[in-house]
Amino acid sequence: MPMLKPQDILVVLKLASLEGQQMSFAALAESLSMSASEVFEATRRATICRLLVEQSEISGAARFRPVATNLKEFLSAGLRYVYPGEIGKAVRGFCTAQDAAPLSAQIVRPPGELPYVWPHSEGDTRGYEIKPLYRSAPDAALHDPKLYALLALVDALRMGEARVRALAVKKLEHLLIKPAYASAG
Repeated sequence: MPMLKPQDILVVLKLASLEGQQMSFAALAESLSMSASEVFEATRRATICRLLVEQSEISGAARFRPVATNLKEFLSAGLRYVYPGEIGKAVRGFCTAQDAAPLSAQIVRPPGELPYVWPHSEGDTRGYEIKPLYRSAPDAALHDPKLYALLALVDALRMGEARVRALAVKKLEHLLIKPAYASAG
């Protein structure tokens, strides 16, 4: 039985951000700074774990669609135990978790308290480092606003207190549960 890897979650979230758009494995891999074989293996493991469903009538990576209800359940109930967030030192980077959209407008940090950030040389914010779910996640997120939002919500689920996690789950429902996605699993 294959075990999910952090990059599998990144691939599933990227596929969710596509909302049914066509994309080849090579293009998907390039957008995530991964090899095509890594992406293909990630889709295989995620399909076995029922986070993706394969639609054979569609070609390329887009034939794998998120099973939104299963993905939401895994992210909200299990992710923080399997891939817990790790807080590091103060660094420059890009905001994540409750400090990035879509939660930043609802959760305001006290003045002077540093936000959570993914470390990045081009970052515009100083905050406490959060190790990304997968090493290439910050770069991939910078080129895809919906993926950025999904990854920030995932970090909120990995890092946040109960109130933050509850808000993140509601936002995930809004972003993931779409008629075009599979709902059976």
